[in-house]
Amino acid sequence: MNKLISIFFAGLFLAWIPAFALDLNAVFDNQKKAAFPDTCEMQMRTTVTLPGQLPQQVQTTIITAGEGKSVTTIKSSMMQMKMVQNDGRMKVIDLKSGKVLPSQNMPSPKPTDINKQMGSPDDYSTPVAEGNLWKLTPKDASKPTLYYSQKQRRVVKMKMVVNGTNAESSFEYCDNSCDLPGTLKKVVIKSSILQGGESNVVLEILNAKQRHVLPSKMFDVE
Repeated sequence: MNKLISIFFAGLFLAWIPAFALDLNAVFDNQKKAAFPDTCEMQMRTTVTLPGQLPQQVQTTIITAGEGKSVTTIKSSMMQMKMVQNDGRMKVIDLKSGKVLPSQNMPSPKPTDINKQMGSPDDYSTPVAEGNLWKLTPKDASKPTLYYSQKQRRVVKMKMVVNGTNAESSFEYCDNSCDLPGTLKKVVIKSSILQGGESNVVLEILNAKQRHVLPSKMFDVE
């Protein structure tokens, strides 16, 4: 009798586990919904602190308009410049002197394309619970470790090694008060530096719209 009861509860336990297991495909399907629209305005602050030195800060604003078009303005104590990109062509303007460098072919960066860094369900082992999050460990060390919130249905933290240093990213998403709920709102990236300091990058989305067109003159690279 006791043996039958043990078999019954063992079977019940095995049936109960899948109901609470995390489906990797669902994780990545939900994360796709956080993909940022192709037209937005964002601000990025990069602060680098080295031992015995004052923190150095770089302020960057980026406006994107559809695939392959962006205007990036970078300001720091050492430089002030604007980069205009249009379908693989880039023009650089020195804001202090007004000098314009010849346009050149350059890839178009996508600073909010975090999904590409995360890979796909096939890149990860079975998720395990860690605190109130699910930890997704990559099969290949070149991929990041992800931490997924089942409540938010989004990846809220990511850890990876970049050029021999540890980098940890945390993500915030728009709530229902935003025009585009569930999309990326803020990214904070903290990295250690081999020389003993640290780098802190804060990327905030100021404005986001589901539209594809801004004045074409804004993206003139000739």
